[in-house]
Amino acid sequence: MSVKNITAITTALHLLFVIIQLPIVEVNSFSRQSTKQRQTRTTLCSTRSEEEVDVIVVGSGIGGLSCAALSAKYGLKTLCLEAHDVAGGCAHSFDRYSSASKNVPFRFDAGPSLISGLSKKSLNPLRQVLDAVGVADEIDWHTYDGWVVHDYADGQKFRLTTGTGGEWEKAIEEKAGKDARYAFEKFRSDMKVVSNASGFIPPFALRGDASAIGSLSKYMLKLLSIGTKGALLTGPFTACMEKYSLKESFNVKWFDYLAFALSGLDAAHTQGAAVAYMMNDLHDEGAVLDYPMGGMGSLIDTLVSGLNKNNGELRVNSRVDKFILSGEKKPECEGVVLEDGTIIRARKGVKLGEHSKVVVDTVNEIQEEAKNFQMTGSFMHLHLGIPSDGLEEIECHYSVLNMDEDITAKQNLVIISIPTVFDPSLAPEGYHIVHAYTAASEDFEEWQKFLEDESGSDTTKIGNRPSTGKAQQYGKMEGYDELKNIRAEALWKAIEQIIPDIRDRAEAEGAIKMVGTPLTHRRYNMRHRGTYGPAPPVGKDVWELQGALTIRSVWYNCSQFSGRSTAADGTNEGIEKEWCPAIIHKAN
Repeated sequence: MSVKNITAITTALHLLFVIIQLPIVEVNSFSRQSTKQRQTRTTLCSTRSEEEVDVIVVGSGIGGLSCAALSAKYGLKTLCLEAHDVAGGCAHSFDRYSSASKNVPFRFDAGPSLISGLSKKSLNPLRQVLDAVGVADEIDWHTYDGWVVHDYADGQKFRLTTGTGGEWEKAIEEKAGKDARYAFEKFRSDMKVVSNASGFIPPFALRGDASAIGSLSKYMLKLLSIGTKGALLTGPFTACMEKYSLKESFNVKWFDYLAFALSGLDAAHTQGAAVAYMMNDLHDEGAVLDYPMGGMGSLIDTLVSGLNKNNGELRVNSRVDKFILSGEKKPECEGVVLEDGTIIRARKGVKLGEHSKVVVDTVNEIQEEAKNFQMTGSFMHLHLGIPSDGLEEIECHYSVLNMDEDITAKQNLVIISIPTVFDPSLAPEGYHIVHAYTAASEDFEEWQKFLEDESGSDTTKIGNRPSTGKAQQYGKMEGYDELKNIRAEALWKAIEQIIPDIRDRAEAEGAIKMVGTPLTHRRYNMRHRGTYGPAPPVGKDVWELQGALTIRSVWYNCSQFSGRSTAADGTNEGIEKEWCPAIIHKAN
């Protein structure tokens, strides 16, 4: 399998259905690797002169680790580089201790915690990667059937239940009436052909060369069977709603919510294939949601295991400072230079995974165009460890919003997870962990001032390793803590809809309370302005961005930079979307 083929598969990981949660905690100590990950064969960066491997993968998020594990599986000497002191990117777990226990930590999920399609063999691209590298059975999954939505507009709560038992349809009728139920049932039926088509091509059938003719041939009849409806997969999901005349108020709001929870964008900006795929994932017979016992870090540990068992290497605390380019008209990436001066050359290629931003003269024009992108917002986060007494009836996942307001309105949607409902071992006995966040709706402008010194320069450049003092400098700025507490108020209010005495519990003996801001997100994920990613302008095809850049070139052409380096990013289909505009080339 070629580097192109591996990249095609890993970019298909965007079809992983994950309601996104991005890191993060504002603290002075740094994320500890989970016990299992500390035992795997990772190495810390130390000063060396020069070395050579077949493939370099920059970033160890889910996409980067999948790429690295596959590369190693097919016999390539693979090195995965991570700037942070722990692997996992947005999906890592981290430990914090309190007086509740000296031996058992609170183990928080920094990122995603609502997943489907991983507990058994499926079309989910990440599950296919786990199967391919031989580690799928290393994860113990808890399966469950839904989450609760609290609507500020009328004070009602209702539950999304997966599967075909009719519970969700009954919930719609109780919430919005019979017309809303009938509208959903008709739309789901009308969409069945499109939803099925979204899974016609298994990710491992994708290729970046002439062999695609053979690997895709067996699926052509299925693709042709949907005719012109195939265009609905690449356009915005609102095109599907218009095609099948879905106008009923509750359902229009519901699919805006579902699209936003998935992509950080409303239905007009979210790819039709993503939401169509998710409709099958939620409403097919036997559909379930999955949570990895041990926290999301156990999924990362498993990917690291897949890399290690095939003689690949993960190297943490290894920030890439420069990319080595050769040639002028069509520069090729031949390797990297680490922050400590170590030179690592790649015989086959360099893959940019998560947490990567490149600045080179050859792509200044593209960077300028990237500045004009319409960007999604950033995030506020609240991580809590609280006493669990009296909370026996709560569920793991909640969404709190005002469905009468624009789904993209500032701090409208808050998503809450309490994974100790499934796995009590994630906290000391008698405690729960709670994670709440505002989804891609925070304005970065009000935080910008904490990055600038008196001269107006940015004092914490993206690219500093998260654990350095320089990277944390903004936290010492006057007014930062005050603004942080003000912006966290929406999170406290949302959790109060589920746990009315949450503030008292957060002050109890042994409790933990941590607030993260857009600057924390920027710091740990190296995200421009703490954003979730670029978005297409209103009225444009969902793949299309301003200027000469397109998401299509990123995903389908894998952003080949003279065939030697690739990147993937966007705001559709889940969590693994990192913005690397410097190596995205102009679409043909």
